[in-house]
Amino acid sequence: MLLTADTDADLEVFLTEVGRHLAGIGARVSIDLYVDEEITDPGAHRLYEELRRTVREERERAGGRTRRRESYMGVPLDLGSGDGLTAFVRLAHRTIGSEAVLVDRIVFSTVENERIVWLRLPAADVDRLVARAREAGALSLAPVPPKP
Repeated sequence: MLLTADTDADLEVFLTEVGRHLAGIGARVSIDLYVDEEITDPGAHRLYEELRRTVREERERAGGRTRRRESYMGVPLDLGSGDGLTAFVRLAHRTIGSEAVLVDRIVFSTVENERIVWLRLPAADVDRLVARAREAGALSLAPVPPKP
């Protein structure tokens, strides 16, 4: 299912609910720390730069060796921590991509700096997440209409 919102604020409310759910079901979440367009929100931009600096420092401490071929791609996020959830909420829709995997199946994805979220979760779970987000004020949250 594809969902979108008219504002970053509404999408962040939804991503908060999604992130909590993904943490609860034990999904492995990652984010790609590249952007096609400058992040204009000052708080999100600062967080993006801090995450890139952290990845760079970890790579330097490891003598330039990392488990990932490209340091800024597929950076793991721990949604069970406040910092990881915040990074997910503020950046998942602003970078070139983020995804969540449960067992061996992708269950969440964003792509290319758009306000579009793809979910592959049970319909009842998605309905519950949407309802919670709307109750929390994400009134512009809506399904993406199918392409003709």
